[in-house]
Amino acid sequence: MEDVVGIKTYITSHEGINGIFKESPEDFYVEEVADLKFGDGDWVVLKVKKVNWDTLNFVRVLSNRLRISQKRISYAGTKDKRAVSVQNFALKIKSEDELERLRNLSIKDAEIEIVGRTNRPIQLGDLKGNVFKVVVRKAKNVENIPLIESELRAKGTPNFFGLQRFGSIRFVTHEVGKFILKRDYETAFWIYVAKPFEGESEEARRVREILWNTRDIKFGLKELPKYLRYERTLLQKLREGKSEKDALLSLPENLKMMFVHAYQSYVFNNVLSDRIEEFGSLKVVERGDWVDFVNLNDHYTFREDFVNVHGLNFRRVKFLIDRRLCALAIPLPGYETVLGDDWTSERIRFYLERDGIDLKDFKHEYKEFSSKGSFRVADILIEHTNFKYEIKGDVTFNFYLPKGCYATILLREFVKKPLF
Repeated sequence: MEDVVGIKTYITSHEGINGIFKESPEDFYVEEVADLKFGDGDWVVLKVKKVNWDTLNFVRVLSNRLRISQKRISYAGTKDKRAVSVQNFALKIKSEDELERLRNLSIKDAEIEIVGRTNRPIQLGDLKGNVFKVVVRKAKNVENIPLIESELRAKGTPNFFGLQRFGSIRFVTHEVGKFILKRDYETAFWIYVAKPFEGESEEARRVREILWNTRDIKFGLKELPKYLRYERTLLQKLREGKSEKDALLSLPENLKMMFVHAYQSYVFNNVLSDRIEEFGSLKVVERGDWVDFVNLNDHYTFREDFVNVHGLNFRRVKFLIDRRLCALAIPLPGYETVLGDDWTSERIRFYLERDGIDLKDFKHEYKEFSSKGSFRVADILIEHTNFKYEIKGDVTFNFYLPKGCYATILLREFVKKPLF
C-alpha cells in the first residue's frame, strides 16, 4: 500500500515488533503544542479534548450548535478521527448570546474549556508540534526496539509524508493533482470520483468500479453511498451541464489545495526513498544538497531557513549535522524551484519527466492548483523528540514531533508495517 505514495523502504535493518495499532481511539493520544498569545480581542480560544472526532467534522458540528459560520472557527491543523486529541480552536464571537451558547455548549465525547481571548484567528504558524502517546498491542521482538532506535539516531529518521496526506482510504489525491497539473481535468475528475481502491467498503468499491468503466452519471448518483458527498456533488455538477473542470473548481478551497500538495508530497516521498536506498543514511550530504537548521527551546522546531550546500559552507554544515543541529532537506517542486545537477535535483527531474510534468506547470491559472514550491526536512532527528517507550505486555511510545511530522512514519520503523 505505501509504495503507491512513494514510501518504498525502511532505513533500519532490524525486524519490527508488528503488533496492533489503534485497537481503540484511546491507544493514540495526541496533544498540540502551540504558541498562543492571550489578551483582549474578539476571538475566544477553546482547548478541546475529543475522542473519535476528526477535526473537520467537529468544526461542522461546533458551527451548527453555536449557529455561526465555519469561517469564524480557526485552528492550526487537522487531527485523525480514531484518536484522543487535544486541540486548540479560536472562535470569533460577535454577541453575548453567542458567548452564552458557547459557555453552555456540550458535545458528545468532547471536553471543551475556554482558555482565553486573542485578537486574531489561530494559524498554522502558531503550532510548534504535537506530543504523542501511542500504544502498540500484542507486539513481538520487543528486544529490537533499542536496536532500531540506535539505528535511527545513527542514520536518521525518514520524514515521509504519511498515507493520510493522500486520502482517508483511497490514496489517489496525488493522482488527481498530477492530472490537474497536466490540465487533464476529465481524468482528474474521474479518478477522484470513481477510481476503485483496495481497502474501501465492498459496496463503495463495487459502485466505483462500474462508474469508472461506464462514466454513467445517473447510475453514480443513484448508487454511490450518501456519505460520499463530494463525489455525489461533483456528479451532480456534470448532470447540470458543467464541465469536469468547473465541477472540480466547485469543491471547497482547502480540498482543492490538497491535490497539488499531495502530488508534491508523492515526489518528495519517492526521492526520499531513493535517497535511503542510494546513501543508506540521511546524515550524508553532498554539495548541491539543501539543509535546514534546528531551534532547541522547550520543544524543538525547524527554522525553515533552507540553505544550499556548497564549497564554502560544506564543512560547517557537516559539523552541524554531526551534532544534530542541522538536517538534510528535499525540495517540494513548484514553479520557483531551481533544479541543479546535484543528486536530489536529478531524482526530482526524473519523477517529473516520468509523469509528463514541467516545473512551469505548477504556475496554474487557478491559485488553488498553483504552487511556487518549498522544502521539507528529510530527517525527523529522533534525538530531539524526547523519545521513550515502556514495555508492559503492550508497548507504549511517548514522543514529541515538530509540526508536519507524522507519528505513524516514526513508528513504522519500529513496527515494520503500514500503520494506517
